[in-house]
Amino acid sequence: NAQCQNSPMCSPCNRRYLFILATGRSGSTSLLKMLNYLPNVRLSGENNNILYVASKLISNFEGEEGPPLLKQNFDRTEGALVHNAIMPQTMSCPIQQIIHTMNPPPLVVQQKDNVTNEPSAREHDENLILGVKTIRYHKKTWDVKTAATFLKENFPCSRVIVNIRSDIDGQSRSINTTFTNPRKKHKCKDEDEDKGIEDCDGDGDSDQDDGHEKDEKDPKEMIQEMNDYLTHLTTELGEDMAQLIDMTEWIKDVTVLNNVVEWLGFKHCQFRSIVHENAGGYERDHDTTPNVSSKCHYPDSF
Repeated sequence: NAQCQNSPMCSPCNRRYLFILATGRSGSTSLLKMLNYLPNVRLSGENNNILYVASKLISNFEGEEGPPLLKQNFDRTEGALVHNAIMPQTMSCPIQQIIHTMNPPPLVVQQKDNVTNEPSAREHDENLILGVKTIRYHKKTWDVKTAATFLKENFPCSRVIVNIRSDIDGQSRSINTTFTNPRKKHKCKDEDEDKGIEDCDGDGDSDQDDGHEKDEKDPKEMIQEMNDYLTHLTTELGEDMAQLIDMTEWIKDVTVLNNVVEWLGFKHCQFRSIVHENAGGYERDHDTTPNVSSKCHYPDSF
């Protein structure tokens, strides 16, 4: 279970965070838009797997490529490695700040930060639940336990919505339709139209990473592996921190998402309908509104 250890340098639970971890073509952009209708929630979209990149700061200080500074529980007063002890979870605050930096308040708020009688950016975000959605968290080299430990140690008071699509055949067809086959010499796009990146299997990574060819795995087998990873990650995080949902279910029954909203701690919040972003590829849904109740709120106490 996640634990929060305050220190003179950092209080990891001063901020609430919410993450959406998903796979490509699983409705994650629709889910992102739905959750952003909740009061005092601001989630940003794809970010080139910033959570994994941020984790490398931790592993670097733990001694992956140098002295294990985070494991030094005493003040070293002499020598080239002079360094005072860094208390547990102190690195959580700079890691959290990376997410806040990647998800800032609107530009107009930032531009008026020093204007008299206008709220500062800090005041504007004081009570917000921040977070990101990513279809890349299962990528790179970390195993399930390592990926879960990173979230539990650095975002101990966060909630994680893990979204899969059990209809693998449908997901595979969507990927094949949306991401053009590179062998036909057409450009490929990722779920959020990143420019200049070719992603033809929907896994959220460039198909030309590091100059290597992509594996010739069966697309359905790859989707199943991603689903298995995220399912195991949900178990590793525990039911208090993570909830697993299936697009195949919630796209037909808004109650599934309403149950998630209740689990998050919101009161009097009921979605009435579901938006459909990226329909037919990249179409935006400007017509559907979930019609959240005007009484919807998150309790003041935290």
